[in-house]
Amino acid sequence: MSRSFKPWAGALLTTAVAVSLAATSIPSSAADTAVSHRHRTAVASTPVVVASGLHNPRDVTVQYDGSVLVAESGSGSGAACPSQPGPPVRCFGLTGSIYKVAGRWKGRVVTGLPSQELVPPGGQGSIYGLNQVEQLWNGSYRAVYGLIGLPSTRTDLGAGSGPLATLSIVNGKVLGDLAAHEAEHDPDAVLGNTLPASNPQRFVRDGRDFLVTDAAANDVIRVRPDGTTKTEVVLPNNALPTESGSVKAEAVPTGIVRGRDGAFYISDLSGAHNGLGRLWRYVPGGEPTVFATGLSSVIDLAVAPNGDLIALSYATGNTPGAPTGALNRIDRRTGALTPIKSDTPLTMPTGLDVTRRGDIYITNNSLSNEGQLLKFRAL
Repeated sequence: MSRSFKPWAGALLTTAVAVSLAATSIPSSAADTAVSHRHRTAVASTPVVVASGLHNPRDVTVQYDGSVLVAESGSGSGAACPSQPGPPVRCFGLTGSIYKVAGRWKGRVVTGLPSQELVPPGGQGSIYGLNQVEQLWNGSYRAVYGLIGLPSTRTDLGAGSGPLATLSIVNGKVLGDLAAHEAEHDPDAVLGNTLPASNPQRFVRDGRDFLVTDAAANDVIRVRPDGTTKTEVVLPNNALPTESGSVKAEAVPTGIVRGRDGAFYISDLSGAHNGLGRLWRYVPGGEPTVFATGLSSVIDLAVAPNGDLIALSYATGNTPGAPTGALNRIDRRTGALTPIKSDTPLTMPTGLDVTRRGDIYITNNSLSNEGQLLKFRAL
């Protein structure tokens, strides 16, 4: 995991950069290669604001009944969390929630979930909490929570912090402890990544098991029905180009979906640098292979009705703090990228899902308490 704490990177992206990005750019040849793999640009679309005033929203999930769930990471303690010299300050509270849209009804269906604000020295705070949620047949919710830390971090935060860095039933059983797995195994240490920490992002079912991406640990963890965990995949580091050569950029896995071909597709940030992101194809029992390149800061994935993949970038461009996100369609056969243009610029979007008819839902302005849920109608 990176030691860098970047306020521009927000709640996930403090883990994204293993080296400084200052004065670094992609050589023109690399950028030209990325463009050469693209299809023509898709028709521009104007999104509808479905909900606003969301508290650091992360992933969005379209349920089988057509309702939509948004994971809100909350606002930490709900009060100011000041920066100070020395180690980052952590402020904890129960401000996370689940927001639901069902037809014309919308509102929070669960509140009081754990939320941590992490403030580096002289920097801007980042929120860690609920990252993805889905509703079960019995009305309960299954969720994954972020953290940036280890089990000892939760202990230090105090009562109510137990779900952080776990796959859990909301207000119920812990299904898999990702922080404990990282503390015991630190799987990416073999790559020379020397700071153990866990920050789970997304999960997907694989039979009776679940596969969970851990952005801080640079791996995908298998969670079994009995609660045991196994390192499924450690994603290789990437190389960040510099004027004098290249330096290491940790993978930082984010989204994960199961494709129509049965394989799992995993996005990585690769230094959160323009054009360096990779999309991996993984079949359990084998090794992950790069399926698509030329991506920028992909934070989430979804599957379109025709089987193509949709990738959401939280930002584009080489400048830290660049606020404009992007959508790309990825051909399910060739990996070619087709930009999906929006008449309305996306501002630090973090969550994505697609309906059966092809409507796209996105959480926008997601690193704030004024987040939005946007809907793009099928193109």
